[in-house]
Amino acid sequence: MPKTAQVSVEKCNQQAARHEAMADNISQKLDGLKTEVHNTMMASTSAATRALTSTCDNWVEAVRKTVLDHMRNMAENIRREASNQEALDQQHMEEITKLPLGTLNFLGVPS
Repeated sequence: MPKTAQVSVEKCNQQAARHEAMADNISQKLDGLKTEVHNTMMASTSAATRALTSTCDNWVEAVRKTVLDHMRNMAENIRREASNQEALDQQHMEEITKLPLGTLNFLGVPS
């Protein structure tokens, strides 16, 4: 049974890295989609195909702006909050260790 429900900073950073890696992977797939659509357009003279190209470009950029930006922001937020929590934990531990020895023993803090 774990003594704490706290997630380590390392685990938080790993999760943030997974968010960024997934965003990069999605970005590469979107680039591939745009390339395929543009290649199809070059091979066709149809007005419908040209409309598809414009629609695809708009959609890809909208996905980049919303989904990918949110994923990257989430990774940044995870790292920042993990760092903030680590600093707060350290501060609290320093405050606890300043308590009188009898109180520390009562709380079960190793001396």
